[in-house]
Amino acid sequence: MRPFKYALAALFAFAPLAQAQSVHVTPDRARVFPLSDGSFEVAPPRGQVLDGYWCAAADYARRGLGAGWGQDIYVARGLGDGVAINRTSTVIFTLTPVPSDKPDRFITRTNAFHVGDRLNVQEADHKCSIVRRRF
Repeated sequence: MRPFKYALAALFAFAPLAQAQSVHVTPDRARVFPLSDGSFEVAPPRGQVLDGYWCAAADYARRGLGAGWGQDIYVARGLGDGVAINRTSTVIFTLTPVPSDKPDRFITRTNAFHVGDRLNVQEADHKCSIVRRRF
């Protein structure tokens, strides 16, 4: 009976820590982590297409932050190592305008996330239909 008491005590001791890291899970099983500076990190399921990042960002902006359909979502940091999760392929978004770092080149990559790239919530939400159609 004694180990049960210790396990129960540990559960209650760590419960506030689990709630502090409030993870938003989208219908497509992407995880979105709010960060302390107001931005949020998106980690879609492994193997997800790039549109899945925008889809998850739109879902979190609408449900988690109460953003309107016309609100812009900006890329604050492109694909990289996770801040809130141990993953190598996360993107950080924000609702605060971010200056673009996209180079002015004749040929640009369309399958990359550049700081300052933006879509409004409605455009990003439209990416969800592309993600769901593929899987």
